[in-house]
Amino acid sequence: MVVIFGLMATGKTTLARALGQALEWPVVESDQVRKTLAGLKPTTRATEAFGQGIYAADFSTRTYEEMRRLAEAHLAAGSSVILDGSYKRAWERELVRQLAQEHQAATLFVYCDCPPAEARRRAGIRLADPQAVSDGRVELFAAQIKDFDPLGPNDRPRLRLNTDRRIAVVLAELKSFVQGYLPKGTSS
Repeated sequence: MVVIFGLMATGKTTLARALGQALEWPVVESDQVRKTLAGLKPTTRATEAFGQGIYAADFSTRTYEEMRRLAEAHLAAGSSVILDGSYKRAWERELVRQLAQEHQAATLFVYCDCPPAEARRRAGIRLADPQAVSDGRVELFAAQIKDFDPLGPNDRPRLRLNTDRRIAVVLAELKSFVQGYLPKGTSS
């Protein structure tokens, strides 16, 4: 199980989708799951204040519970899976580790990182995209930084991935990292 996580607009979903396509693995996206649970179309904007509405703590807990349920179905079927979300809470990351252990699966944490100015630029571009699913906005960025639990030793194996480069370069680094943990001769 690969967990691609980090702050908003750092490239998590782009990388998760690209890795999923490259390895032919399913991807469970927090933005999609959250909107589905809320009964919203994926592209419907939720413009509440930070930590409110579908981004309130209780709704986020429901979102990450559903992501674990979906991931468990893939693992139980013998498939690898990619999880895409902020995973800002250490306990959320711990629950993912426990799920993987229950299925004798490795858990690889990939923390997406880029300069704050680049993340803000990306969030601004995404706001103008009517097909965007994420609700991450420039004005929420500082609040999310303050609200993100620090990475700890349990978040390993971990790749801290600089996403402020060409996607092909970033994807190649990510694929190499993931493939280093796969049994020889397999892609899933």
